[in-house]
Amino acid sequence: MKKKLLFLPLTLLVLASCDFAFASINSEEDISSATSQLDNTSTEGSIIDDSTSSVPTSDDKERAGFSLLWEDEFTTASLDTNNWSYMFGNGADYGIVNWGNNEAQWYKRENATIRDGKLVITAAREQVGGYQYTSARIRTAGKISTTYGRIEARMSLPEVDGMWPAFWMLPEDNFYGGWPYSGEIDIMENRGREYDITSGALHFGAPHQYISRNRILRDDTISDYHTYALEWEETEMRWYVDDFNFMTITEEQWFSSTANETDNPYAPFDQDFHILLNMAVGGNFSGGVLPPDDFEFAEMLIEYVRIYQAE
Repeated sequence: MKKKLLFLPLTLLVLASCDFAFASINSEEDISSATSQLDNTSTEGSIIDDSTSSVPTSDDKERAGFSLLWEDEFTTASLDTNNWSYMFGNGADYGIVNWGNNEAQWYKRENATIRDGKLVITAAREQVGGYQYTSARIRTAGKISTTYGRIEARMSLPEVDGMWPAFWMLPEDNFYGGWPYSGEIDIMENRGREYDITSGALHFGAPHQYISRNRILRDDTISDYHTYALEWEETEMRWYVDDFNFMTITEEQWFSSTANETDNPYAPFDQDFHILLNMAVGGNFSGGVLPPDDFEFAEMLIEYVRIYQAE
């Protein structure tokens, strides 16, 4: 049975799932132009360094101004398919070969497991379907989605070259058209070789544009547990690492130029979006860097995923 979650001011709708390319392409510099295989791309942003922010724990569910609406703490023996579905292969079945980003992995169900109360997404050296690596990609499409609220997850990422872990969102319905017209929200991405940097991004437009910003971790690294979050309002989005707001984007900065947009200043981010978790290998975001020759496997560990509604 599909879940219907009530958010203010909108009701969470469970719509048919849609597939888009995960084309969060960026360069190694913080402010630079980038080349996208899909469209013209632009970026703006800077590294943010702050070591004084609070660090929520998995037991601390209180968030000022929000009430908890849905969560998965991965307490079941296997992935709860009432909340999540698996994605498979190299993207060809979804119309996006190599997932639109020249990724080097083949996604399998077996690479997403539950261990000791955590979701474990494993990238491994394994030959399947003509690919040298396997991993997992899961999503809540058609099951859990939201317009607005706070979306957060607490996780540990591997310090391994060639890894591309991500916590992100795509629209439930192509209301404004195919990618990127209906938008993409990247809550957290990381290049595994950058042990102290994560980033967030927003994709939109016609032609494709995006805004991104990096966050430096000073006291520890990506392999330590951090809480990555997005607070999403009608006119503004805010990105957080451990409750430190490192990027804010307002509705004046995003747009969607399609027939359904009709001069709506909030488009395309006024529709339901679902959550995705995955760990790619190689790909455009990481400049095509692959794991070292002695690579066997790497793990992305997720303690929980939560959705809050504004009070």
